[in-house]
Amino acid sequence: MSNLIELQKDQFLKDLNKIKTAHDIKFLVLDKDVLHVLKYLFVDTKEVLNYVAAMDLIDSPKRKGQPSVEVVYFLKPSKLNINCMDADFSNRPPKYKQAHIRFLPGLDNSLSNYLKSKKYITQYIASIEEVKMGFIPKESQFFETIGIDQPLQVFYNQSCYELIEINIQRSVQSLLNLCIVTGEYPIIRYSEPSEQSYQLSKATIVGKKLAFEFQQALDDYAREHTEFPPANSRPRSVLIITERSLDLFSLILHDFAYQAMAYDIVPELNCSNDIYSYRAENEKGEKENKQSELKDLVDPDWCELKHQHIIDAKEYLDAKIKSFVASNPLLVDRSKVKTTTDLLSVVAHLKDFDEERRRFILHRSLIDECIKINDQRTLALLADFEQNVAGFGHDINGEKCKKLADTLINNVLSAPQPNVTDKVRYIISYALYRGGLIEEDFFKLLSFSGVTEGHNFYSHFMASIKNFDHLGFKLIKSQAKDKPFSKTWLHETIVNDTNIYNTSRFIPAVGNTLSQAITNPLFLSEKDFPYVKDKPIEILDAEEQDNLQPANSSTSASLRNPRHKAAWSTRRNDPNKPAISRQRFFYYIVGGVTYGELKAAYDQSNLKNKDVFIGSDSIITPLEFLQSLERLTFDRSELNLKDDMKEKTSAPSFLFDQAIVPPAAAAHVHKRSELIAKPETTPVLPKKEEKEEKHKKRHKLKRLFR
Repeated sequence: MSNLIELQKDQFLKDLNKIKTAHDIKFLVLDKDVLHVLKYLFVDTKEVLNYVAAMDLIDSPKRKGQPSVEVVYFLKPSKLNINCMDADFSNRPPKYKQAHIRFLPGLDNSLSNYLKSKKYITQYIASIEEVKMGFIPKESQFFETIGIDQPLQVFYNQSCYELIEINIQRSVQSLLNLCIVTGEYPIIRYSEPSEQSYQLSKATIVGKKLAFEFQQALDDYAREHTEFPPANSRPRSVLIITERSLDLFSLILHDFAYQAMAYDIVPELNCSNDIYSYRAENEKGEKENKQSELKDLVDPDWCELKHQHIIDAKEYLDAKIKSFVASNPLLVDRSKVKTTTDLLSVVAHLKDFDEERRRFILHRSLIDECIKINDQRTLALLADFEQNVAGFGHDINGEKCKKLADTLINNVLSAPQPNVTDKVRYIISYALYRGGLIEEDFFKLLSFSGVTEGHNFYSHFMASIKNFDHLGFKLIKSQAKDKPFSKTWLHETIVNDTNIYNTSRFIPAVGNTLSQAITNPLFLSEKDFPYVKDKPIEILDAEEQDNLQPANSSTSASLRNPRHKAAWSTRRNDPNKPAISRQRFFYYIVGGVTYGELKAAYDQSNLKNKDVFIGSDSIITPLEFLQSLERLTFDRSELNLKDDMKEKTSAPSFLFDQAIVPPAAAAHVHKRSELIAKPETTPVLPKKEEKEEKHKKRHKLKRLFR
């Protein structure tokens, strides 16, 4: 199985190592954006020092240069970074001998001209390139596009339409990076919105727009780089591009897989940096505050546990702790061990095995917290309702449910345990199933949840419900007699399977779509998922091809590249031939991906024995979705988007510290000395920009969704 983390790491080192310098000595200078990427490529970023003599941040006061050594700048293209580089070479002597500049994608004509206008750096550029590093490999099979802030607002808020193109280009560069590191030239398909959804929200066409622009960029890259794609024995890969409105149920259902559940309901888990804060015993028996990072790269137990149902994850971890204790009998007093809690306490007091102990305590603490919150809010007990409505009104036995509205009111909304946010999620899931409700029905359902018209958050919830229009679904009907809003649901539900938890019957559209595309591309509807180009000939059925061809005609070899055959078409091959490499499938969602959808992609990879990679511009949790949903009608000026923030452009003053003021000429100086060119004077320092203090508004709904 290919690993995106390793592939992106290899690409970074390849870009770095191909820069040749004297004695192969070079300094590496980064900005915070590139450093953030490296934290997902290396367990410790100090590993990069195996390839360079020194590594520093471009705006670090501690950065020291060496005039005899060449520098490699790995940076996001920005005026600030360009001015910092210029400052490095304004000093006399300059901070470095020469500069090799490597920009992340995004160097437009404006920035390119700005760089050319600089007085000093342009004299010392040894090489300059744009590196195709457009994504962060957050997991072995999940990648996130760099640089897209608040994607739901950028793509679906009407006041942000001017930002769509620049962020589409960021997605294009992310997908191009993906194809380069994997060496794939995929067949591209995209989700086509229904006419009804498109009329409601023009933004639903964004997946199609990305698909066509990426196809153009990929074709251009292949023309300019004749070595791409490299020869290999894999069947041709497939890329499916969709957008967020394709699957709305995935955004609001409670998910009981360990990773999805933890990020959804545990407040101590920071979704922005993947750090969990908790209290646990140390080896001395003292309770102390701890923080741990949930990353594939640093935690193999996390890789094993994250996609398991929370109950399975608990049992798996308990078994692993027991096995660990049993394999170290001399270090453990087994007479004190009577329960799994005792086992954990014993492990906590071990003085050795620091890393294993840390991971066991971390995951046991987080799993226990998930189960405790589940019990407090009776989430598993009420999950049967949302699984039934997402299952098109059918229960686990495949039978049609009766009186779902009564169940919602009497058993779900009237229950005291779920918080008000959970109840709103149940209401929305029911409204999606019904194809919309009239506004008065929403008033009544909210009142059953304890949210009446005078409630502090009433208007916020109603705004979120109304804003489903921006996602191409009319959740509020004008009149009771209006027909339900028509939408082709592409998710699936599991029935009559005793091996499946009742809380986990829902299969997101990601899983269902990938299953069809992998099994046979003809199973995936061309109406819902057209090809960007004409359907590739290798996807046509062999018998159909024979019927279409004249008897005396021969098939063109140029159309039969063996590297580009669909996986299922190779089944007619000689079984004695050696096995070929696994086919790759890529799935990209514009507007954010949920943890449940990540799991669905991994599941299909394991079930179908294919390499499946899933990507998006962000990961979105149900709480984040509800918060962002309300803001879809906010004015752009209220959103504090990074694309709208005024960037700092002036280089820090300390970068000029090495500038030397030439001494005044002495009267006794020799004539020969007078002929030597005088060093440049100290550059005039730009005025230090004053930081503007921004007033951050925190609306009432944000306080509720903490």
